[in-house]
Amino acid sequence: MSIIFENLYLFIAGILSLTFLILMMVKVVREFYFNKLLKEKHSQMRISGVNRSFSKRMGLLTTTAFAPILIFVLIVALSVNPPSIPSGNLQEIRSSNDILEIYNEYQELTGSFYENRDDIFLEDAAAESPENEQGSDDYSETNVQVQGVDEMDNVITDGKYIYQMRNNQVLITLAYTFSQESNVLSNYKIIEYIDEETSCPSGMYVTGLYVDDNYLVVVGSEYQYYCNPIKNGEDSTLDVYYYDYWYGYNNNVKIYVYDKNDDFALTGEYDLSGNLIGTRKIDDKIYVVTNSWLPLNNEDIVIDDYLPTYSINEESNVAKYEDISYVKGIAPNSFTSFFAIDLANESIDLEVVLGDSGYNLYVSHNNIYLVGNIYYYPAEDQDESTETINYYQPKTAIQKISINDANLEYSNTGIVPGYTLNQFSMDESDGYLRIATTTGWWGEDINNRLFILDENLDEVSRLENLGKPRETIRSVRFVGDYGYIVTFEQTDPFYVINLSDPENPLIEGELEIPGFSTYLQTLNNQFMLGIGFGDSNGGTNGLKISIYDISDKTNPQVFDEVIFDYADFGWGWSSATYNHKDLLVSLSKGIIALPFSTYDWSQESGYVYNSGILVYHFDEINGLSKSGFITHDQNSDEEVYVYKIKFIDQYFYTISSQYIKASLISQPETILNSVTLPSYENPIYQD
Repeated sequence: MSIIFENLYLFIAGILSLTFLILMMVKVVREFYFNKLLKEKHSQMRISGVNRSFSKRMGLLTTTAFAPILIFVLIVALSVNPPSIPSGNLQEIRSSNDILEIYNEYQELTGSFYENRDDIFLEDAAAESPENEQGSDDYSETNVQVQGVDEMDNVITDGKYIYQMRNNQVLITLAYTFSQESNVLSNYKIIEYIDEETSCPSGMYVTGLYVDDNYLVVVGSEYQYYCNPIKNGEDSTLDVYYYDYWYGYNNNVKIYVYDKNDDFALTGEYDLSGNLIGTRKIDDKIYVVTNSWLPLNNEDIVIDDYLPTYSINEESNVAKYEDISYVKGIAPNSFTSFFAIDLANESIDLEVVLGDSGYNLYVSHNNIYLVGNIYYYPAEDQDESTETINYYQPKTAIQKISINDANLEYSNTGIVPGYTLNQFSMDESDGYLRIATTTGWWGEDINNRLFILDENLDEVSRLENLGKPRETIRSVRFVGDYGYIVTFEQTDPFYVINLSDPENPLIEGELEIPGFSTYLQTLNNQFMLGIGFGDSNGGTNGLKISIYDISDKTNPQVFDEVIFDYADFGWGWSSATYNHKDLLVSLSKGIIALPFSTYDWSQESGYVYNSGILVYHFDEINGLSKSGFITHDQNSDEEVYVYKIKFIDQYFYTISSQYIKASLISQPETILNSVTLPSYENPIYQD
């Protein structure tokens, strides 16, 4: 019944239907009583056959009385179990006129408007790459959601080099020679993207990196702007760059591919239209999702000018209309483009969906799933049984694109109530998609659900009302036949959900503790790591690292936990609470490490900023024990932000905005070597 109270219009409709039923039943009773008196009067007067239509009238009144209630019950039933969009609503597109017709039909249905380079190497002459030196095979990789599906990151190592992105630069540091006792940790190369004509930094802003045995792949977003380089003075050698204006709506995604085996020679350049939503890499294939705005409310629009485009080594291509898919009912205000880049063959496959862009990207080895919030309006010719009711609560639209090596194909679109938290809210297993959502906002009844959808994105089963009243989902992790969900408002219910039978998911275990985890990661079959916050009367009182014992699924327990209480230093935070790639976990080395920054208070100095890496040792007997806190400049100013940690062999490498420093894993706080990163002059933005 909570669905009725979540929606004001359903609630009012229910009250009116009930009131109408009561009034009609009063009328039925009065008719029945009047007919009885009339029959008695007729009997006294010896009149018969006068009121033969009474039975028909009573039947009509009763049907009229109950009809609104029956309709209301049907509406509620459809709201509680809204089906996904049927694949039969996939609409073919053959020309720009088809898109304009779709837009106009949608506007009539909803009554609303939707307004919606050159690269230069700067080399450190003192740093030379050892010939035939391949680096170590024992190094930390990016912490990813799906094994074998790589995610771009801001710092990566391949066991020999450390690759670090910085604004319009990629810094390459030679690290492995240090671990070979040559005592060298040095800047090796800088890849910088500038405009050769003006010497201004180009519009290329690096957003992520991929590294494998053969390639360094740089992913960035390109912006258009004006740049006027001027000198501070006639004798000054320092250029100051003024950026007059940014054209954020005209973004492109740039991808540069460098050959590691040819001293990072540029071998491929890809230009993709749209704003970057996300990327993934499987073997030598990169999958990129972008979104581009389509101003269909402009009467003079030429849709051909807005079709998605891509170029391979400056050879341009434009999407064909027959490559565009549209599902009726989705707002046609943008193009969502799915690109598959084959690095080995230097080719691109493109699939385009006309409709609202998503914000959470999940990629398995077989499919790409992009989800986003919508307010769904069914098409006019759509059967009422497929209509999703309760328009005023957000729904999640799921776009599914199948992957076949370097080929993409639109598969289906589905809809479930609510909104997803992040990419970990989704998981594919044996062809089924498991997805967790939350419906409701502050001050309203909240419903946390877990849906299991088949390969057509049709609902197979669901779990309702996870968590206590007013609690929302704070973290999700799916592992094999089990799902783990944390909800929170006052306490942290940690749910263990058995998903082995897709048609009958069930809560197998539950644990309540103060605080909550914003990120979950399994360590092995027995232990799960949680990164989040401690609790202070419904709030948070500091960073919390938890180890859950999940060996008994019916009785999960807290094996160990550490809380860094704000009361000890005033304030602190860690990017690992929201970015899983900033977390370093190695069970074989017993390492759990993450960035942590604080403002410490002292009577002498007041608040002092400290940034570093928390390093903990974990073993299955003793739990967590602190190994150290690695800083780059004790009591430094705020510019020295330590944000990443990697390992090669027995050495840690910590990365900050100014340094890369090396220390032994066994003695993390003792810095053995350090390299100062090349200085970077931030541009000055003109008002």
